[in-house]
Amino acid sequence: MENIVFNEVWGFDIAVEMTFLAIASFATLFALLAYREGRLREALIGAAVAAVLPVFSLIILNLHLLKPEASYLLFLSPQPRSWMVYGGIGMTSLIVLSAVFALLLLSQLARLPLIGRLSPLAANSALMNAVGILMVLAGAFVALYTGLLMSYERGIPFWHSAAIPAIAFLMGLTGGSSLYSLITPQDRRVSLALISSLSLLLVIYLAHLLISLLGSPAANVSAKTVLDSGLFQVSLLLALLAIVGLAANLYFRTRYIPIVAGLIGIFVIFALRLLLLEAGAWELPVV
Repeated sequence: MENIVFNEVWGFDIAVEMTFLAIASFATLFALLAYREGRLREALIGAAVAAVLPVFSLIILNLHLLKPEASYLLFLSPQPRSWMVYGGIGMTSLIVLSAVFALLLLSQLARLPLIGRLSPLAANSALMNAVGILMVLAGAFVALYTGLLMSYERGIPFWHSAAIPAIAFLMGLTGGSSLYSLITPQDRRVSLALISSLSLLLVIYLAHLLISLLGSPAANVSAKTVLDSGLFQVSLLLALLAIVGLAANLYFRTRYIPIVAGLIGIFVIFALRLLLLEAGAWELPVV
């Protein structure tokens, strides 16, 4: 259809940015759980990832703006109804809270003079739990925000759907559990989390595509574009293999399947996000 125009603004770089945020968002949850179980090194890795990846996301966003040198104006003269401002605040909160949590953990693990002074604070379990909970809440918001940002685009019917925030949230769960499948491949609970989140992500993603096929012409074209994509078909096959492999591994207990499944999970959320972005289209009026 000649009057269907595809999005050319948000593509590969934004898909990378949103994948970083997905991984970081729920790495916070697994980091907090690891801390509460006394697995400080595993908790430190998750908190460090949650602090570092959003920094790269902010860099990508800054470079993606038409005038990166003027991006600071978003904070000097914020628009109260701007999702970009909400996202900036959420990502900044996630970075700060995760960095504080990581530094407190590091003070218990490292014997460095400067960091060691934080040990009395790190020994306060109430403080650590409070910082950890705030960190998890910031991560959950960041995961959900990426979907709310897209669904707010009313002109693109493929994005303007209640399914998009749910997909973004599940991408966060999949990203966090994929990361911890690499860190703790023998933890059955992480495998169960990855099986559940990845399965739900596929179900809702496919439901969104089917509903879009029944929607407006632009949404129909977007859904067909995704369904006909070789990247989508490969991603779907890999996701199914990861789910089946992890389910079987709950009985066989090898460390290699969770590691492979974790890598697949990260690839799948990137590929599905990229397809959502690139297939977004709007319909020009016929004159």
